[in-house]
Amino acid sequence: MQTNDFSSLTLVAIQAALKAGEILRKGFGSAFEINVKPGLQNFVTVYDHLSEESIISSILEVFPSHNILAEERGLQEISSSEDTILWIIDPLDGTTNFAHHLPLFTISIAAYSKGKGLCGVIFQPLSNELFVAEKGKGAYLNGVRLTVSNTQKLDECLITVGLPYDAESSPFLSLQQLQHLSQRGATLRNLGSAALALAYVAAGKTDAFWMYNLHLWDIAAGILLIEEAGGRLTQFEKKPIVSYTTSVLATNQALHQPLLNFLAHSN
Repeated sequence: MQTNDFSSLTLVAIQAALKAGEILRKGFGSAFEINVKPGLQNFVTVYDHLSEESIISSILEVFPSHNILAEERGLQEISSSEDTILWIIDPLDGTTNFAHHLPLFTISIAAYSKGKGLCGVIFQPLSNELFVAEKGKGAYLNGVRLTVSNTQKLDECLITVGLPYDAESSPFLSLQQLQHLSQRGATLRNLGSAALALAYVAAGKTDAFWMYNLHLWDIAAGILLIEEAGGRLTQFEKKPIVSYTTSVLATNQALHQPLLNFLAHSN
């Protein structure tokens, strides 16, 4: 798909992601201070902030009346109009990986209106993987149209799971669950970036992803990527994603119900 076929919202999101990606690319592997936010191994670096400020600046330069929800800054409500676009930003998803010089992290940017995704961009600056989705126009990786995988059986699938840093925050994700799923023949991976995991499901690189206690900025762009690539994303109870913290299962269509059944009966 040609970039001029995208809306101005999507084009701004792409340019903001590319600009912030250059900041993260230059910072990766360098020496920097690592700070800790509340919670176990909840890290933040100067590059989280630099990336976030760059993204917000890029957006507000073009859309000064739009609202912003970003991981580090929080909610910046510029307009009280119900029609105002809300940008949802994770400037560095996978900070723990980044801080440990592991090359698995992303930038996630999405624009929403009245709770509905309009566009979403996920960018992995080291591998130069640019995932773009726009409502009704499909999902793309570096300009190539995406579709989810056609894997039909659990014993043939590759699943990414989000492992919690402490059992108290995610009491339902147990080693027993992982053991049972592995015994069913599934191959399991943990990428350390929910946004990247969702993008890979949309691209058909993996077949499913599940994780508990995600924030909206972790998944806002990935939701639209999954939907536009023909996949399915729900909470475990098959409810819409409505809160700032939620638990998600993203799959191709065929694996969704079997995995919902598994998660419902494996605790």
